[in-house]
This record gives sequence, C-alpha cells and structure tokens, in this order.
Amino acid sequence: MTPFDVRMIPSVASIGLGPAGTIGVVLAIIALGMVAWVAALPWIVQPFLRLVLRLRYDIRRSGLENLPRTGPVLLASNHVSWYDGFFLAAALPRRGTALVNAGVFGWPVVGLLARRCGLISVPYSGPKAQRAAIEVCRKALDEGNLLGIFPEGQLTRNGLTGPFHRGLELILSKKADVPVIPVFLDNVWGSVMSYSGGRFVWKKPQGWRRTVMVAFGPRVEPPATAFAVRQAVLASGVAARAGLGGAARPLEMIDPRLPHFDHPDLGPLTGSTVDVVIGDTKQVGQKPGTVGLPLPGVAIRAVDDAGNPLAVDGEGRLQALLVGRPDWVDLDRRGRVDRDGFISLT
Repeated sequence: MTPFDVRMIPSVASIGLGPAGTIGVVLAIIALGMVAWVAALPWIVQPFLRLVLRLRYDIRRSGLENLPRTGPVLLASNHVSWYDGFFLAAALPRRGTALVNAGVFGWPVVGLLARRCGLISVPYSGPKAQRAAIEVCRKALDEGNLLGIFPEGQLTRNGLTGPFHRGLELILSKKADVPVIPVFLDNVWGSVMSYSGGRFVWKKPQGWRRTVMVAFGPRVEPPATAFAVRQAVLASGVAARAGLGGAARPLEMIDPRLPHFDHPDLGPLTGSTVDVVIGDTKQVGQKPGTVGLPLPGVAIRAVDDAGNPLAVDGEGRLQALLVGRPDWVDLDRRGRVDRDGFISLT
C-alpha cells in the first residue's frame, strides 16, 4: 500500500533542486526556504499546496458530506500518478497523517523537516516492514487521525484500477467502528506523472490545465474487505466521471482485440489490456475466461435474486452503475466478479 499525506509538500519543493548554474542555485534556495516555512507552520500546508496545484490543475470535489470531520478515518483510493497524494491532500477539508520510508529521516534537512511535519517513519522493505507499517497505521487510527492508503500498492500501468491488497483488512482488524471512505481520482491518467504513453514525466503535457475530479463515496459497511472496498471505490468512480460531465479521454491501453463486454443498449462496459511487466512491477490486464475489467466510469457487481450484492466470486445477476443512471441497471446476464475485479459471464 502507498499511503498519502496532507503534509507531503517537502517533496514538491525538492523538485527545484535539479537545475544547474546560478539559476538552479537560486531556485534551490527559494525552494528550501519555502519548505522550511511550511514545516514551521504546519497549518499552512494545505492552503499552500492548493495554491501550487492551482497553477496547473483544477481540482474538483464531490461527496464531501461522506467524509467525517473528526475522529479516525481510513481513506482508500485508486492510484494513478505520483501526484495522487497531493490531489487528495488538496481536496481534503481536514489534515491527516502518512507513513514515510525510514531512510528519508536520515537525509540532511529533509529528515528534520519530516520530523517537524509529524511524518511517521517505517522500514521500506524486509520481513518486518509490512507488519511495522500495519502497526503504525493502527496506532494512527487509535489516535483519531485521518489515514489515507492506496490499496493497489502501485501506480496503475494501464489506467484501470488494479486489485486491492488485503493489508487494509489487517489494519482494520478489531476496528470495525473506523469509517472506511472510498475515494476515486478521475482524469489523472494522461497527466505527465501517470504512466500513460508508457512512461512517467518525460512526455508532452496534454494541455496547459487539467481538471482532476476527487470523489468521496459513502462509508463502506463493515466488514470492509479488500473486495468490498474496491467495489466501493469503483462506484465512487462513477460519481467522479459524472462530476466531469461524463466525458474523459479514452484509455489508449484498451485493446479491442482482447476480451471485453459491450452491452447492446449501454455500450462498452469492460475491457482488457496487454499485461505490463517492468522489473518487479506487473499489471495484469487480461485473464483467460473473463471479459476484462470495468472501464473508468463503470462499476459492475453480482447480486442474488433479492438484489443483495454478492461477495467475491459469487455467481448471480450482473448489474452496472453508470453515469446518467440513478441506480444500478440489470444487464440481463449472469456472472461473477473475482478477487482482482475481473468479470466473468456465465
């Protein structure tokens, strides 16, 4: 899982340290000065972040009424770009907390600023890393903090929401009273910090300004399993797409030659991509026997004869939630949704 924080602005300022020569030095000094100012005044972080992002992004929000203003809260979001934490931070009406690689705390200046900002140090890797991260998350919730996580554990490499890891279930063990709020970030795929075009950063921006939609969904009813939370995040994705007016750039990764499901009345609902493998990172884009994953702006579930949502791999009537439809629509097909979100027709 890759958590986010409303106090991650030091990493934004540090971007200015790269340029060489006099201009680079001046920019670096200015950047460090801004970081020091922000670290000394933690309350100013969110307004400052919003101001910086506004230069490039128009961040819109929906569903804020679903977000508790006080007490422990776990946010679970899809993960599309390196800027996702910043988008969430700017959209939140309250501050939160996050985990940071322990190695950062050993860096000159940055480590000091991280401590001043209240970031939490955890091991980056090793057999104890995951257990340590889970315990730190539990402690943060016990202290009444808002904690954000990206349960996919990696940035999407094909623009579709990947499987959710079950670490969030361990975090919530014996914490059924902690609200779990699903979040969806839409129209982020295609930005320079996403993997669109097969690379991060080094590509031409698509326009000067980009609208990013952050949709907060209703609380996930306990028990909040990884499967249930993922389904709720996709439903929030429908609200996010509606907030964009129902329009967004199509995913270039979708391959029409691969398995997909086009409904005769509702149009394309699912799609598949080639698998993306980069070193130790793998994004599965297709599965034998399935019709792929729901497209952005689409949520699909299986229900029993009474209309109750089924758990993972439960076979039943398929329903879809779509932009412009007030409720779930019966697809007149039976099928199931597996743990990774792939849809099978039966």
